[in-house]
Amino acid sequence: MLDGRVKKGIIHDAGERVTVANFYDNIRGIAEKMGIPTPVVLNTYAENFLTYNIHKFKQRDFLEEIPFDALVIENGDQD
Repeated sequence: MLDGRVKKGIIHDAGERVTVANFYDNIRGIAEKMGIPTPVVLNTYAENFLTYNIHKFKQRDFLEEIPFDALVIENGDQD
């Protein structure tokens, strides 16, 4: 997201149910597909994502400067 608008979106198929254990690998895969740095991922981020089906990574979650305001991930498989 940049200036409150979605600038680029992708669909990432995890291939399996997302868990705390595989959350980082999925975020890394998303970052690679988007050509952006991988953010720092904490277990609490994964737990919150699994509870609320959404997470927003902000600049403070990246070690490098990013050319956008936030990376927002949403879980489309909510069954």
